[in-house]
Amino acid sequence: MQSYRLLLLPFFILVVSFTILYPNFADRTLKVVVREDVYSLPEAEQKALVSGLFERWEKDYGKSSGWTIVPKGTLPPKENPFYIVNGRFITSAKINQISQENQNLVNEAKNKLEPTWIENMIRGGKSLSIKLGLDLQGGMRVVLKGDFEDYTTKLRDLYAKEIAELNVTVNNPTVKPEDKEKAQNRLSEIESSFDLSPMRKIVELEKAKMIIDNRLTTQNLTEPQVRIQKEQDAIEVSLPGVSNSAAILEILQNTETVEYRLEEPNPFTYKSIIADSERRMMDLGQREKTDIYLFQELVKNKVGKKAQDEFLAGLEKKYNIPKEYKVYAMWARGNSAKSTLLPRSFVVLERKIALSGNDMTNAQPSYNSNSYGWMVSFTLTPNGAEKFFDLTSENRGRNLAIVWGDKVISNPVINDPIAGGRAEISGSFSEQEAIRLANVISEGALPIPLSVLEMRFIGPTLGIESIEVGVKAVAIGFFLVMVYMIFYYRLGGFIADLSLLVNIIILAALLTLMDFTLTLPGIAGIILTAGMAVDANVIIYERIREEIEEGRALSIAVTRGFENAFWTIMDANVTTLIAGILMIRLGNGPIKGFAITLCWGIVTTLFTSLFLSRLFMELTVNRFGIHHLNLRPFFFGKKEGKHA
Repeated sequence: MQSYRLLLLPFFILVVSFTILYPNFADRTLKVVVREDVYSLPEAEQKALVSGLFERWEKDYGKSSGWTIVPKGTLPPKENPFYIVNGRFITSAKINQISQENQNLVNEAKNKLEPTWIENMIRGGKSLSIKLGLDLQGGMRVVLKGDFEDYTTKLRDLYAKEIAELNVTVNNPTVKPEDKEKAQNRLSEIESSFDLSPMRKIVELEKAKMIIDNRLTTQNLTEPQVRIQKEQDAIEVSLPGVSNSAAILEILQNTETVEYRLEEPNPFTYKSIIADSERRMMDLGQREKTDIYLFQELVKNKVGKKAQDEFLAGLEKKYNIPKEYKVYAMWARGNSAKSTLLPRSFVVLERKIALSGNDMTNAQPSYNSNSYGWMVSFTLTPNGAEKFFDLTSENRGRNLAIVWGDKVISNPVINDPIAGGRAEISGSFSEQEAIRLANVISEGALPIPLSVLEMRFIGPTLGIESIEVGVKAVAIGFFLVMVYMIFYYRLGGFIADLSLLVNIIILAALLTLMDFTLTLPGIAGIILTAGMAVDANVIIYERIREEIEEGRALSIAVTRGFENAFWTIMDANVTTLIAGILMIRLGNGPIKGFAITLCWGIVTTLFTSLFLSRLFMELTVNRFGIHHLNLRPFFFGKKEGKHA
């Protein structure tokens, strides 16, 4: 009965594997969301957009897939602004194709593939579908150009305080000549950092590339390809079959930083001038002409950072703000915690940065039960802790603004010096904003702003027909191997084939659970796994045949055959596993994909070859009444093992 009880383990593993793989074959529901502004367009334009979608649907999207779409041929009602697509094998690449070919109709950021009940149960709604790589299903290619002019401006703000102090030293007649010389040398050193040579640009692009790699890793994109294009001062990112290009693009371009800047001293002369002007316009009933209203409209219309910066620079000229100060917008939510985060007023801050994000580390988001909002606590570096203590000691009574990207999110008053190397940022944060801010502090912001130079979606590099031929070739290869094993080892070959199928099923489930992105090198790793699994069974059967030919009873021959083959198989697989682990650690892209499938394939091969095959063989010999076992091909002699 012990053997029967042992069957429960592989049975349980198979059930779990099939459960994990189920979403890949199940009927899925996709919500294709219509843009809000479509409903305000003239009826003729609406019909043109809808007819464009359904012409493509008949020609491409639904032609061979057998998918259904509701409502068909018309615009969905405004209260439920989405099409419902049902069918099997709805891939992220197909979702992207629909979104990108119907950009004026479809709101790509809100498209949603509804999770199956299994995905809800196992992963909390997160996808369990097998991801295909860029070479199998195409994907997104983005070229991001570095804005080194903006980078230089940031650098000047960062060193503004030190430059001002050094200039005072150089121009002070009472300072010793050697101190003046030292200050002048330091000034020259700082100025040289503003000179961006080609080599310096490559260094900054390398830093940006490393941060992008880290960000993509957190998005479960295991095989992104990130390259530097030296001749264009740009970074090229290729992403396999992303399901939401708008969200990924935001992650790639996010250059938000965290800074501390001192607000102008009390009585806030320049801030009051701006506020008085706003108040006069409000008293005249001309709210739509106030600067804050105009700035809010820029934000709502998403005109971009450059237009917002130009607007704020225009305010500095309009109100004659001195060069050592800079106008920022104070952002906050309305009365409700769920209201939109918008600029609510203007503040005037010192242009020099008092404390930068480079002085902060180990940030963690947390919920503040006192203010019923989210905050971010962080640790200061030793140098940052010293600067923060000096800053808070020398500026008691002044406001210290916290600037996140280009938003002032808080400007608390400095009451006492802050020591200890720990601090926190509180503001009108949602949970997601607090997490994002903590990630920016912990991982580091991009050193240079990046703008999209080129973005396009590409098809599979080998073509759909080539992929279909490749899949057929793999299937035929597996079939021939299985037929050969049955032909050569008869019943033993059938047991080996059964173990091989279980091996591939378990491996596919493991890779799916890991959010692994399958590419052609990954498929090569799976094929190699199948070969190694068959090879292990060949070694085992040859050992069993040797025992049979020496005249031992069948049950003893089976037991000794597995025991004698155990260390041979184990040694061969462990040495391959070591090489695979090294490839994972040192390789990237296709090499890493191949190594991951190879290593997990070795683990599943050891389980199926040494445990499952033995279990099946012993059950066959000892429980199912098999008295003869011939492990020779049909055209050889009839040397059989007999049951004792």
